[in-house]
Amino acid sequence: MASDRQQQDLDIWREWHNTHDPQKLNQLLLRLDPLIQSEVNKWGSAVPRPALEAKARLLAVEALEQYNPNKGAAIGTHVASRLRKLSRSVYPYQNVARIPENQQLYYNTFQVAHNKLEENLGRTPTVPELADDLGWSARRVTTFQKSFGRRELVESEGSYWKTEEDDGLVDFYYHGLAPRDQKVFGDIVGYKGAKPLNNTELMKKYSMTQGQLSYQKRKFIDDLERVQHGHP
Repeated sequence: MASDRQQQDLDIWREWHNTHDPQKLNQLLLRLDPLIQSEVNKWGSAVPRPALEAKARLLAVEALEQYNPNKGAAIGTHVASRLRKLSRSVYPYQNVARIPENQQLYYNTFQVAHNKLEENLGRTPTVPELADDLGWSARRVTTFQKSFGRRELVESEGSYWKTEEDDGLVDFYYHGLAPRDQKVFGDIVGYKGAKPLNNTELMKKYSMTQGQLSYQKRKFIDDLERVQHGHP
């Protein structure tokens, strides 16, 4: 038998599900906040907390949208299960603070759509599928993917390798670098399967400060984006 709290959660969820009243949704999220904060605390030392909390709330809303009371699980249990996927978003959301403020909403929107389609389809969504879900043009989706792909490649410590096209672009860029820059770039992104170094290891190996390393990463990103768009 459901506890009083579980029944209250269910009653509020039904009101929200039937009316889509944002106040009811906010009420649910407040009740679920201890679960959200518990999951955020697991990753808060590695990722800017505001970005992580925003992603966790998006996951909670997705869980509430997909909740089916006929399956027997309590709302809190269902949401907690969904929140465990927060770990998959750690790398991309490490970098939300570096994205221009006017682009952050689009970045979040894209990530949510991509994750939802990937889960529903059981595979990486295609550009037309993303365009249809987002209401964007295919060209905009492609440009967006590539633009943020360059950023994630450099800032996510080697976690980002997507397509043969990406690989070829990186090869082209890598071989145009000076020898020392090749070594630094290779150690940052894990070039050709090498183990990438973390920031502490990079600063020690190349006698860099955090500011110098951040500047170098930013330069790599900017240069990659210029190469991608055909600029020298």
